Amino acid sequence: MPRPGRIAVHIDAVHDAVHVRIAGARMPARIYLYVDGDLADSWVDVEAFYELEAARLAPGPHAITARAVDTLGRWGGASTVIETRST
Repeated sequence: MPRPGRIAVHIDAVHDAVHVRIAGARMPARIYLYVDGDLADSWVDVEAFYELEAARLAPGPHAITARAVDTLGRWGGASTVIETRST
């Protein structure tokens, strides 16, 4: 039996938020969000969308990584760096 392919994870930093979207997954998917290498949140989702408000982060640069695993065991991930400012 062939090994299942990967799913797509997209991270978009817009204005004061980070959006995580999952595509090509059989839902529900388990999603893990890491900020600066530390697990910040994990959840099971059927919508495949998550928003992290930048106000939750200290000012400065932050590495954001999202990883997802769907019900078929397929996985995917994406990373980006964002810069937050003090308010």
